[in-house]
Amino acid sequence: MKISRPSPSMVIAGIALFVSLGGTSMAAVSYATRAGSVDGKSAVFAGASLSQAAGKLVATNRSGTDKGRLPGKFVADVPKTQTFSRSFEVADNAPGAPQAVASMSGLGTLTATCNDQNNAAGNEDPISTITFLNQSGVPVNLARRVGNGDGALGVVANQTATSVAIGGSNTFVFHVELSGRNSIITGGVRQDGRGTATASCGVFGVVEEILP
Repeated sequence: MKISRPSPSMVIAGIALFVSLGGTSMAAVSYATRAGSVDGKSAVFAGASLSQAAGKLVATNRSGTDKGRLPGKFVADVPKTQTFSRSFEVADNAPGAPQAVASMSGLGTLTATCNDQNNAAGNEDPISTITFLNQSGVPVNLARRVGNGDGALGVVANQTATSVAIGGSNTFVFHVELSGRNSIITGGVRQDGRGTATASCGVFGVVEEILP
């Protein structure tokens, strides 16, 4: 059987088909390579470092209390915040034990102590002591104030505690600074049941941590 030579139009059609199929394959390879990217940007997981995330998208947290949220460390000029709220029973005629209420990473810990300042049995008069303990390893700058009173400002050595005592109910502020890193603690203290045998102290507030 004699095989006829393909016509010029058939050759051109074959070449066009080959080019179109090759283009589709190249497009498929390119798509597979960039799968998961958005506008050409690849993503990193929420626990990645800032160096790993540079120039890339960041995924939200997969679990925990911040599930579905973007970690704050990837957002510039936005303070990291935490809240606290605790209540303590007064020990009649006995000193209370300091209770940790907030921790500032790389700076220190905030504690609250509820004491009885009335020596009469069964007649409690709460007073709260709010203390910041410097655990940074170096001295830090610290300002503090109770209510609208005069504030105090100074340098706090490492492993040194600075306190304010609040009798009755009032507000307080601590401002801690180290090498451009700032933690601003604002809160309030409430004393309940004064003059009874079941008095208590309540402390609440918010911590804003601002990185340089």
